[in-house]
Amino acid sequence: MIEQIILTIVTTLIGYFVGYKKSQNEVEGGRLENLEKSIRIYQVVIDDLSKKVEELTAHIVRLESTIDSLKQENIKLKKYNGL
Repeated sequence: MIEQIILTIVTTLIGYFVGYKKSQNEVEGGRLENLEKSIRIYQVVIDDLSKKVEELTAHIVRLESTIDSLKQENIKLKKYNGL
């Protein structure tokens, strides 16, 4: 009878430790999945922002070109009116 009690206790302890380890692995797996999802979301945001920066940079270049052209036109008009 003592053997059965000891065997039951040992079996219960082994089951507990195996279950605990499995539970910890599942928790870590969930954390990794959440981290991967977050990384994917941030990557999409970063890609979107990179595209917007490129678009704005191109727009700035066009505006600077327009400003230079307008400055040249302004200089020509001042010279023409001065004559």
